[in-house]
Order: sequence, then C-alpha cells, then structure tokens
Amino acid sequence: MPIILLLLAFTGCSKQGDEIQNEAGNGVDRASPAENVLSINPFPPAHGNTVWPVLALLKSGENPLWFEIGEGELLLIDSPGEAELTPYAPWPHARHVSGMLLWEDFLVMAVNMEGFLVLGRDTSGEGEKGTLLLYQIPGTFSWAPYTTESLFIWEDKANVLLYRNDFFGADLPAPLVNQVFALDKSSSVPLSLACPALSKFPENSSPGGIWEAEVLRKGADGLWYIRMREKDVEEGENIFFRTGDLSMGGERISDLEWRDASRPLNQENPAVLALPDEAAFLFALGEENSALAILADGSGFYSDGMDVRPYSLPPLPEDFAYTGIAIFGDVLVASWEEQLLPALGAAGFMVMSFYLD
Repeated sequence: MPIILLLLAFTGCSKQGDEIQNEAGNGVDRASPAENVLSINPFPPAHGNTVWPVLALLKSGENPLWFEIGEGELLLIDSPGEAELTPYAPWPHARHVSGMLLWEDFLVMAVNMEGFLVLGRDTSGEGEKGTLLLYQIPGTFSWAPYTTESLFIWEDKANVLLYRNDFFGADLPAPLVNQVFALDKSSSVPLSLACPALSKFPENSSPGGIWEAEVLRKGADGLWYIRMREKDVEEGENIFFRTGDLSMGGERISDLEWRDASRPLNQENPAVLALPDEAAFLFALGEENSALAILADGSGFYSDGMDVRPYSLPPLPEDFAYTGIAIFGDVLVASWEEQLLPALGAAGFMVMSFYLD
C-alpha cells in the first residue's frame, strides 16, 4: 500500500512499512521503498519565503519517484502500474496535472479539480543539499465541478483558468465571478483575480446565455489568445479573441487565426529547431539553450542546439501516457495519465534527476 499525503485535509494516515521522519521528529510509516523521500509532514508547516504548506521533502535520484493524484490526496507509489483502480471519467472531470510551468524559483503544476502543486528548493541551509520542497496550495473552494485549464504567467504570478465544461452534457455548476486564480507566495490558497479581457464578452448572446473563457494562452507573437463559449444554452458556439494586454479588451479573430497562433512559443529556440519535426512532441527547455522532446510513450531526444541524441523516460504500462515534461535545474518532472480517451483513469507525476549518459 502506498503512503497517503492528504492534500486538502492534511491528516496523516499510517500504513505498515518502513518508517521515515517528519520535521517534528515523529515517525510516519510508508510501505513503498523511497529512500529519496526525506520527510513526510502530516501537518505541513510553511517554509522559507512562502506561507505554503510543505507536504514533503524530496531528494531526486536516478530512480524516479512516482506520485498518484487522488481525491483530496497524493499517493507515493512504486510505479504507475501499481496505481489504484481509479474509475474512468471524462478528462474535464478527472484529477490530473493539467499544466506545468517554471515561475521564479519554482516549478508549478496545476491539478484539475484540486489546486496547485509546487516544487521548490530548500534554500534555508538547514537541510540536506539538493533537497526539494513539495508544496500544496488547495483551491479556495471546491474546484471539483470546474475544469482547470490554461496555466500562464500574468501580473508576475502563475495563474490558472477555471471554467465550466459542458461538452459531456453534465449539469453545470454556478458560473464563477472571476475565472482566473493566482498563485501568491503570501497566500496559502489561490487568489481570485479579475481579468478585464475576459469581461469583454460578445455583445450578442442568447437569452439566458453566459459567455465564458475556456482557453487563454500566449501566442508566439506575444499576443494573448482567448477561446470563449456560450454556456447555459442548448447549442453554444465558440468564438475567438486576441489582445495585446489582458487588462483591456481585444478583437475578434477567425478560427483559422486561432489555429495559426497555436504553434509553440519555443519554436525559434535553436535547440528545438535541431530536433526532429514531430507535432506530437512534448517539449521542455533546459539550461544553456538545451531542449528535451518526448513522445507520449516516453521515447524522445535531447538537443543542445548542435548535437541531438536519443533520450527516454521510464516506460509506462499499456494505456498510460506522458502528458507533460519540465526541466527544473537538475530535476526532470513528467506528468502521466491512464487514458481511454476522452476518459482518464489514474494520473500523477514523476520526479527524477535529469542526467545524460
């Protein structure tokens, strides 16, 4: 049985197995051998220059640490093949890592229906060198009825967009006053932000209809692109906007212009240009103009702009796929999912040292 780290209730649960120590010196049991998990905190304290609760202290190594996301909990497991038999659910209503980005000195993960998970480094000088801090910042209310999408940096903060997904015909929750929620080092919960560009809804709407943003992203041209959909009507339509500044409105664009703006922001990076041309690659940029490109099965390439060599992540079981990667200094983080598209089963992320043979 895996160790359970409760994300929302922060209640420690003991399982039979090897014992590790939390920061208070209390024993917390684990069953999965994970020598690089230095500490588990049943009642996580704040740490460093943030007020975020620290769930665990990690030390990356050659062997990956696998985490599974559950309802209000995070499980440390031996491998995705040992994940719980999670019932399949349509992806907008399944718990999974919906996005990753680097922000200041942190790696931020948005977790659908839950909130944020964050990796940072222990700079206190008190812990073991190279220690990683795993933070959890839960939603300020139940995010479960909403879909977490579009992780982006705005106003010097990491932000996520929440919306009501009506594609699978489920009953919709109440609309949100503000759809953007920000990660702030001075707050233990995400902050609701008013995004003026999202309030510039189309002038025409159906009786009872409400326009909501479903995707918000920055294009390679530096402009912001927004996909909006009319909700609470029988057959809502999608429309598209772009703006140079989220503090003001923008202009309506065609669906073709929307698709043309979808190319990756890193397309002009020399290390990326040296990689094979494959639309299905997941990209991560490293230090000194290096880049990693990985397919869903974990196979891929590493590039430093001049030399390209094969690089692979640990293999996944059948029907599992990698969905995102990020390089955080000398650490590699990858999100994974059990897929029966459009439904998802188990999901989580992996942490390991990033090294080249």
